[in-house]
Amino acid sequence: MKPRFTAPFAQPSLGPQLAHFVAPVLLVLLLGCGVHEEASQPTQTSETPQAAETSQSAETPEVLQALQTAEPMDSERKPMNAEAVFVGQCAGCHGAERYGGYAPPLIPQALSRKKDDELVQTILEGRPNTQMAPFNPIMQEADVRDMVAYLRTEVGEITWGIDQIRESWREIPPPQATEGLEDLTEAPVEIPAEVLAARKNFVREDVILVVERGTSSISMLNGESLMEVDRFEVGRIHGGPKFDRDYKRIFAVTRDGTVVGYDLENQKLLTKVKAGVNTRNVAVSPDAEFVAVASQLPEQLVIFDGKLNPLKLIPLEGQPSAVYHIPGEKGFMLTLRDNPKLITVRTPELTVEETALPENFEDFMFVPGRRELLASSRKGSHIMRYDLDEKRVVGSLETEALPHLFSACFFDYEGKLYAALNHIGAPKLTILDIDNFRIVKEIPLEGSGFFARTHRGSPYIWVDTNTEKIQLVDKKTLSLLPESLVPEAGKKAMHVEFDTKGSRAFVSVWDQDGWVVVYDAESLEEKVRLPYKMPIGKYNAYNKTRFFH
Repeated sequence: MKPRFTAPFAQPSLGPQLAHFVAPVLLVLLLGCGVHEEASQPTQTSETPQAAETSQSAETPEVLQALQTAEPMDSERKPMNAEAVFVGQCAGCHGAERYGGYAPPLIPQALSRKKDDELVQTILEGRPNTQMAPFNPIMQEADVRDMVAYLRTEVGEITWGIDQIRESWREIPPPQATEGLEDLTEAPVEIPAEVLAARKNFVREDVILVVERGTSSISMLNGESLMEVDRFEVGRIHGGPKFDRDYKRIFAVTRDGTVVGYDLENQKLLTKVKAGVNTRNVAVSPDAEFVAVASQLPEQLVIFDGKLNPLKLIPLEGQPSAVYHIPGEKGFMLTLRDNPKLITVRTPELTVEETALPENFEDFMFVPGRRELLASSRKGSHIMRYDLDEKRVVGSLETEALPHLFSACFFDYEGKLYAALNHIGAPKLTILDIDNFRIVKEIPLEGSGFFARTHRGSPYIWVDTNTEKIQLVDKKTLSLLPESLVPEAGKKAMHVEFDTKGSRAFVSVWDQDGWVVVYDAESLEEKVRLPYKMPIGKYNAYNKTRFFH
């Protein structure tokens, strides 16, 4: 029996009582829609293209005319109106000013290391494991080259310095309402008893956050009852929210550079600040004394204190892959996608160390309990083992496509440490023996997925496939189960998270009318499903503060 259960989802229970936390935003997830949020204005040395007041959809006459300006065999072909096509087809994800939104920025500064042919191929064929769909059904190569030429047009130097960061800092006032729930313009309302109970029995380490892209907000669930106890707007969040080790703070960052701090003890927003124009991710020290934010636009790393006051801005010589707190140490580490450097920032001194690498580390992960990284690059087609003390690659394994290490998982079996990872661009799961650094098995999948997840409470590795199916691998036999989980036919099932004990697994149905579907992590029985608008990720506080569990 698979019940459709809605009671734990607090929006139906709370209705308007939580309205002051939510600012619904019409979200564009697929290319072809032009709805966008206006970007914050950075400092520039010259004017930028003016954003349209209202973005056009792909069906408007201007866009259709632009796409029909030339026949591929016409020697007198007229150039396509690339700007009109961009506004209608691309602005919803990349931003009307090309500064980026849910998708990366498309301006010369961000594309300088990309060749025209690479960009043409990406536009025509799309990018696997992303929302970037192929445009070859509606655009010829000549049209795409017009688009690439438009993307190369200058928008002026974009800066976002330490003074602007300081000026953007805001303390978020509490809602003007009794107990933070009543709108004072309306008659007092009674808080539902189940919500009061969920708040009273609130265990911080069991918290589960659901990032709901369809409303640009984060829903916070009681980890036991799955009742929503709070909801707060963040914006176009990118990357997972981060917790401190004592579960007192949550930090989240949006694509347009806004960083938000949340008080988990008292369940309220605290501060926000704009760290950049287009941001990659956020990291936090275990004591919540330091927060690091890596930005792609401008290329920089900013270190904040726990109240999001900026302490130091570090310019970068390339696009950051991601920044992470170094497990067991005081400091942060990041690599660059297009420059072979490893950068370490030590806290509290905020000293910066740069280490030359043999090649770009576009994707990397720390090996639990060791001073080692696993790393990969999009062009390298191998997995590297890097010793942080010896500062050198100590092993390399040949594979194909990009091993997606950011979203891999570790597990132990019979005293040995293993890793399981998906590949971007290849439908397979790779199992690594970390102790002997060898590929144990490569398992064919239904599709090229993104996340591989497991927990000691589950006997399985849960793998999404960029399809409607979640596939499962037995951790003892390393064999694929014959049956897959299909949370909803025809809708993409992605990103698995577990509760603190690992007894329940949470799967997202990526759709505007989507779900978080909860399974028994051992029997695989569906227990409940919670309705959400494009729930792109779930994050358990305990699991997010442990590199191995």
